Amino acid sequence: MKIDVLNQKENKLRFVIEDTTPAFLNTIRRTATVEVPTMAIEEVAFTKNSSVLYDEIIANRLGLMPLSTDLKTYKLPADCKCKGKGCSSCQVNLTLNAKGPGIIYAKDMKSKDPKIKPIFGDMPITKLTEGQEIKLTATAVLGLGKEHAKWSTGSFVFQGYPIIDIKGKSKIAKEIVDSCPKDVLELKEGAVKIKRIDACNLCKVCEKVDPGAISVSGSTEKFIVTLESWGQLEPKEILDEASEVLTAKLKAFDKLMKD
Repeated sequence: MKIDVLNQKENKLRFVIEDTTPAFLNTIRRTATVEVPTMAIEEVAFTKNSSVLYDEIIANRLGLMPLSTDLKTYKLPADCKCKGKGCSSCQVNLTLNAKGPGIIYAKDMKSKDPKIKPIFGDMPITKLTEGQEIKLTATAVLGLGKEHAKWSTGSFVFQGYPIIDIKGKSKIAKEIVDSCPKDVLELKEGAVKIKRIDACNLCKVCEKVDPGAISVSGSTEKFIVTLESWGQLEPKEILDEASEVLTAKLKAFDKLMKD
């Protein structure tokens, strides 16, 4: 396989991969999104909550709040020496102690481990008025997206690399160019030309403007992949971990077959 990175910005990675199949990419997609561990809040113990939101609502909001993840330090509860009972190797506590008036944000939570903290500090948790108070301790653990969406790493989508066939000059070339919602085409010397082929999402709107003048299809051996992390891990780290998880599964399967 050949891989070329198109662009990487913040938590989003876009690349072209050649000499592969949709089945293989779908396997990587499932592994990357639901079998790579991330940290998320699993339990919340309330000491005080006089806000307008019930304990359950706040706990749900905290559970879906992305947390930075350190896979070198922490283990899945099932793989930890404590066997999931809870220790410093598989869980970390975050506390919140706030009084109104004002909006309480994710950044107001204090973590026992500075490496594990809310990624989006300005994410609102609740709003407190004068005299209202909230005090809680949240326990975050590693988990997998296949167990709950809060542990999902992000979004992984792919499409066939665009194949655009311009069959000749069209009398309505400008209309064809203007019809493209992704600015893939341009008009040069009265003819339709390709400007940004990797931006094409195979919508085929241009085909409908002048049937027969242009055709768009997707390759079955070359693909554009877009991986967007929710922030717990870097896109490259997600792919690296997914490769390790898949390799371990294949080794286990191979051993099973030999036994």
